[in-house]
Amino acid sequence: MSVMRRTIAAATVGIAATFGLSGTAAAEPATPDVPGLAELRTQADKPEAKAAVEALATSTVLHDVAGAYTPFLYTAPTVGCGTVAPVTLTLASGTTGPTAEVKANEISFQALSAYPGVVKSSGLNVAWINTNTGASGILPLDGVTEGGYPALNKVVATGAGTVVASIFGTVGYTNATCYVLPTVGSFFVPEEGPLPSEAAQPAPAPAPPA
Repeated sequence: MSVMRRTIAAATVGIAATFGLSGTAAAEPATPDVPGLAELRTQADKPEAKAAVEALATSTVLHDVAGAYTPFLYTAPTVGCGTVAPVTLTLASGTTGPTAEVKANEISFQALSAYPGVVKSSGLNVAWINTNTGASGILPLDGVTEGGYPALNKVVATGAGTVVASIFGTVGYTNATCYVLPTVGSFFVPEEGPLPSEAAQPAPAPAPPA
């Protein structure tokens, strides 16, 4: 076993315990564009009501239902690369549909390494299971950018229900390989339906009598 593999094996135990058990959270995502949320804010005319509405607006539950960006439960400890020490972090997230890019019954999984540089190869994978239907799979995050570089993402047809997923693997750079330890997330995938913008449109007024 090489020195690097020994280092990774030793770091895996300590770092995974630290980050996995503490549940270090990713940065808060922006409030999704949910129909009626602006009106709800205007109805909150007291401090306690305003606080409750803001708690709702920034809740990950609303982000799940709205199909917005939802981070995994903790950032993934990443070893083998780094600017100061050979340890860094990787952010992982999922976006549920229906949106213009992601259909209903799908999740777009994506990862972002904190290591600077241009990604040359992706060895990342996502393992997922739909706890409602039993559907599951392990797939590579093999999406590519318009320029042909690894995008570290994958749109997966998971079916509707509650999906628990784990992202893990490697990210290759010109002068380093990052070993991403598993991070876990939970996502609610809605059934087939109209896009949120379409659902917010009022019904057309009936035509006047002739």
